[in-house]
Amino acid sequence: MRRAPCGRASAALSVLLLLAACADSPMRRLERNPDILGVVGRYFITRNDLASALTYNQVPDTQDPLIQSRIWDGLVNSVLILNDAATGPVPLAPVSLGPYSDPKVRDDQTGAALEENVYSKINVLPGEVERYYQQHLADYRRGEGVLLRAILVPGLKQARDVEKLLGAGHGFGDVARLYSVSPDRGSPQYFQSSELPDYLRDRLAQARPGVPTEPIRVSDEFYQIVLVQERCTSYVLPLEEVAPQIRLTLSDAKGDRLLKEYLSSLRQRFQVVVFWSKLPFRYQKETP
Repeated sequence: MRRAPCGRASAALSVLLLLAACADSPMRRLERNPDILGVVGRYFITRNDLASALTYNQVPDTQDPLIQSRIWDGLVNSVLILNDAATGPVPLAPVSLGPYSDPKVRDDQTGAALEENVYSKINVLPGEVERYYQQHLADYRRGEGVLLRAILVPGLKQARDVEKLLGAGHGFGDVARLYSVSPDRGSPQYFQSSELPDYLRDRLAQARPGVPTEPIRVSDEFYQIVLVQERCTSYVLPLEEVAPQIRLTLSDAKGDRLLKEYLSSLRQRFQVVVFWSKLPFRYQKETP
């Protein structure tokens, strides 16, 4: 019988050893473990981790696969962020979340990382706010109504004091800043006719623009003096009034974009392996 050359036998043995090693690699061992649902970088995620996340989000018993899928995606994303925030050498094999199995602890850590890597980079410039305003003027157009200013005071005595000051020629805005307890402090506000409270409708119908009303009883404790600044068939809310709302809208949009970019970069850096057949629900990808 002829024997295989020594070199060829050695190569065959090496292949067998390699196949045996691959068959029992750390990833294969984790895949065989029924409690482990996936691996994200240096960490693996267990059934208990998912159950804790569902409870933390107040849906522990939900059977809705879309909600379960959303919680799962959030869990995977948070573990991606934990990988980015982790220090020290990478373990030879994926490890459990350890203290980060507690959703509150995990939230605190990922929140700090997101603040540093995403939200601190949001910057909305004044020019962007004005450009958005000009592009969405129709959103800030209102129908027929009145532009008015109001002073709200506690008690009839203060209302009479306000009335005297206004009658003496003091500016409405100055008196409002001194006396009014409402947050707007006498700033102009526009109300469509349908938005006016019932107690003001008849009073304002008779009021002359530019002339303050007599004190109007609002409740047992409060009185209001109103100045109709202008009656309008239509009105566009001014930029300075809606700028905070616009800035928030633009900030949210930039935050969403930066977050998507950040998570995409993490998926390129850290391996994500989901053992789909072991998920305790039918995964549904949420469409944008």
